[in-house]
Amino acid sequence: MSRLFAVAFFTSLVAGACDAQTWEVFNVAEPGLPSNTVLDIVTESDGTVWVATDWGLCRGHDGEWVVYQESNSGLPDNRLRSLAIDSLGRLWVGTSLGGAAIFDGTDWQVLNTLNSPLPDDQVNAIHVDHQGWVWLGTVRGLACFTGSEWRIYDESPQSHGGLSLNGEHILSIDSRADGLMALGTLNGGFHFLTDTLVQFFTTFNSGFFDNTQLSVLIDEQANERWLACPAGGLVRQIGDWYGGSWFQYTALNSGLPSTSLKDVIPDGQGGLWLAAQVAGLIRRSPSGSYSSFLTSNSGIPSNSLNCVHRAADGSVWVGTYDGGAARFNPASGMETDHAAAFQPVIVPSPNSGSFRVSAPGWEGSAAWELHDASGRMVGQGRTARLDGLSLDFQQLPPGAYLLRAANLRIATVSRFMVH
Repeated sequence: MSRLFAVAFFTSLVAGACDAQTWEVFNVAEPGLPSNTVLDIVTESDGTVWVATDWGLCRGHDGEWVVYQESNSGLPDNRLRSLAIDSLGRLWVGTSLGGAAIFDGTDWQVLNTLNSPLPDDQVNAIHVDHQGWVWLGTVRGLACFTGSEWRIYDESPQSHGGLSLNGEHILSIDSRADGLMALGTLNGGFHFLTDTLVQFFTTFNSGFFDNTQLSVLIDEQANERWLACPAGGLVRQIGDWYGGSWFQYTALNSGLPSTSLKDVIPDGQGGLWLAAQVAGLIRRSPSGSYSSFLTSNSGIPSNSLNCVHRAADGSVWVGTYDGGAARFNPASGMETDHAAAFQPVIVPSPNSGSFRVSAPGWEGSAAWELHDASGRMVGQGRTARLDGLSLDFQQLPPGAYLLRAANLRIATVSRFMVH
């Protein structure tokens, strides 16, 4: 079976399960985006969307797009990294080499290492806390602008309040209403920061799961913290932040389709949306099950995501590495794990690459795809009967694998090990 035919067949089968979602794609082929590489997305209450690309900023409203670049605006750099809207309604834009730009809809202001205490001109993350303070994560430290003063946190003894960080390359920021800050770094470990304390977790000081966190999320309602890691998968802390219990979810110990994650946000229903590096958009339900949106089973334009954003109206935006941006409206009733009752079982597991699929509750034909732990597809096909299907992949290297199966009603993911 050719790859083109198999993908088309798989897509047609899953369309019945995904027809409640309407996808819209925005890229260089359509009027709007100057690049298909989207690094961040934010939306306003009136439906306006701001899209940061590696070649300019885009504003979308009522179907019309405006592109802002160095040549026609106050942007100091076209290579963008992060976005945020502050308490005054101004847009903050983090760039790769030009610092941060502030746009109030008419005028631009630029903050960089020449005119402010900003530690570096590469601004990876921007976060606005409950006080309206703006936090900027750079490659040489964390900067907080209160509106009247700057506070700089880095590895030096001169760090604000004597609170020295274990790593200065800040990638992600979130905060709690009581002032607790959560910081993700590149190779410096995960940090909690308060007015009086820094607590960090690394593979060296605590056997932590990953020294890099591309996205951090504080769930105040559930009293939990979530981390999206490039190698450590999804990390969760339950209970009090100081001494709470940690859990890790990977393709090895859960139904998580990929261990390489880029972003994590709440879905508004007690679950999570996850952006994966090669495995598309993933939803974790409140019960802990996972579902995936891929090019093979949805209208998502790429399986390589950089970010995910949920708008005030409940629509979900994704920014991709090579497919532009996309928006869709999730189906109602996502809480129901319809596929769980038909979850195929791989027999045996672990195996040598040869296995049988046990799916006694499955009715009708199925399209299937085999993926490794990173989300890369290593096999695909079609079967008239999923239950009893035998597959032989003796060439597979040892590791964790996922079998995705779909028909007109449902799509499921089953995990197994090859030794």
